[in-house]
Amino acid sequence: MRRRTLIAAGLAAPFVARAAEPRVLRMKGSANVAGIHVPANVASRELIQTIGPYGPTEFGRMEKQSTITQILVGNGLDVGDTDTPSVCAAANAGGNLKIVGQFYASVDLVFTANADKVQTLEDLTKPGIVAGINTPGDTVHAVLLGALMKHGIDPAKVNIVSLGGSSARMRALMAGRVHLVPIHADQSNDIAKQGNYRTLIQPWKEFDFWSNECWAVNGDWLEKPENQRAIVDLMEAQLRAHRLATTDFAWFAGMFRKYSNDRDAAQWTDERIKGEWLLLTEQVKAWPVPIPLDLAQFNSLIPIYEKAGIVSPGASFDKIIEPRFLAEAMKRLG
Repeated sequence: MRRRTLIAAGLAAPFVARAAEPRVLRMKGSANVAGIHVPANVASRELIQTIGPYGPTEFGRMEKQSTITQILVGNGLDVGDTDTPSVCAAANAGGNLKIVGQFYASVDLVFTANADKVQTLEDLTKPGIVAGINTPGDTVHAVLLGALMKHGIDPAKVNIVSLGGSSARMRALMAGRVHLVPIHADQSNDIAKQGNYRTLIQPWKEFDFWSNECWAVNGDWLEKPENQRAIVDLMEAQLRAHRLATTDFAWFAGMFRKYSNDRDAAQWTDERIKGEWLLLTEQVKAWPVPIPLDLAQFNSLIPIYEKAGIVSPGASFDKIIEPRFLAEAMKRLG
């Protein structure tokens, strides 16, 4: 009898040793990590491990978020932080993609002008005036066109050129090569001290709703129960991060220094970080609870996307927005 017990114990031991290992989620996101990106980065790389059986997230970064969208179309990734317009375009072209959350709400980019040349948006239609953006058809281009349309200005009358990232755009503005560019709000404050520059477009004031970056997944991937569980856990982690970011400045400051890719982020003073934090919490309202994921609000962006050439007429978010996992995460929080 004792021998049988020992044999049973010996057989059981390997199964104990081979207990399920923590799941490693494969994610990709923007190469740029500004203050607005910090809570979702913390959620997906730290907080989710306190909610479920997850190991350190495999989180890669890419310069072009549209590339992340294409990887998701091919089901080569678990979850992607990508730009909302490219998801809409890919899904309406036949890709099976779902938006399950937003990386943050609204957008912290502003459009800043050389005030010697441009005082109003109408001035952008004058001969010789140039507006610089990152890439035609991207989300920043859509912000500009949406603002022009709102104020009754024909975008076709505005000379818009491609310039690359926010640092390149800021240098071009200061060198006088262009007269309006989208840059981060803190960059706009910096250059205002160096010359006659003014902010013409603050998206959080122009739009009742704007989605810049979203959490997207492949629809086939989402059909598996274990993946649905992962999304609920991720959304819960993000909601917790939003609450911390909006109520605990010390937490945000520490995480900003840890995750921001600003080369001097570790040396930013509390005073400097607080300026960013107040902008994001009080004006942009970047980290709401609950996170907006309303179909009608997303569909309100379609006319702007059409004008930007992002989607064809008849496009919609109808089969893209999937709010039930975010709703389940909200129930968990109570």
